[in-house]
Amino acid sequence: MTVKQIRQQKDLTLKQVYVDVCSKPNAIAFEKDERMLAADKFRQVLANLMLSLEEFEWIDNHYQPSLANYYHYVTGTAWNSGQLQYFNKYLQQIEANHTGVQRVQLASYRLLDCYQKNNPFDEQESQLVINYFANLATWTLADIKFLANNCYVLPLEMLINLLQEAWKVQKRYAMYPHSTEIFATLLINCADRLIEEEAISSAKVVLRLCTQVTTGSTLAGYQLLFQFENAKIEYLFGNQTFGRKQLAKVGEVAEFLDIKTLVEEVNMIFLNSQ
Repeated sequence: MTVKQIRQQKDLTLKQVYVDVCSKPNAIAFEKDERMLAADKFRQVLANLMLSLEEFEWIDNHYQPSLANYYHYVTGTAWNSGQLQYFNKYLQQIEANHTGVQRVQLASYRLLDCYQKNNPFDEQESQLVINYFANLATWTLADIKFLANNCYVLPLEMLINLLQEAWKVQKRYAMYPHSTEIFATLLINCADRLIEEEAISSAKVVLRLCTQVTTGSTLAGYQLLFQFENAKIEYLFGNQTFGRKQLAKVGEVAEFLDIKTLVEEVNMIFLNSQ
């Protein structure tokens, strides 16, 4: 029924949408949910409607995310904005309704909760996440996102190896929509973890990769974060005077753009080094 509603709202005829897909009687039956279309034919119908599969699923779900995507969105937003009280609130909701979320994702959220509270990781939860990546034979963008989210809770040596494997698929997704942002997020998070562990040579390699995937004004936010990580390395492990100047510049830009969490991070680095 959703396909029929979209087609009619776009004022498209059956012929326009189902040309070279199926006959008119089969098209009518499909729109009544009385028959199925093969995956390739369904993709063609969506293309004729100028829709991606993701947007179709969004519309079909009444412009709402699935429960798993909802929790991924709200926890990610709370974590990235530094609103940890909301992160903990959403974590409690997930734990109360975990049947709608993959068990390994729930383990990931619990580990992140331990990380931000400086608590030791639960061995069982940690092993679930480790086993997921250890048994991964083929990488998808969802796995890249998952690695970006878990880079702070995985063993360091394993993280470095996984990052190398994940980067191998970057060219495969080079022209896929929004893939650049996904890989940029992975590199930022991994660089930050490596600096935290004082694995500076590895961090510098990761930051050099960043320049390969971030060009143009649409990725300016990622470029600012890369500059922040580079400046942090310089300030903490290199030329402190030059690094301080670079961090101050990052802080000024972040303040101008009202990126409060980044301003706070810059100020915290200066405060802790006094």
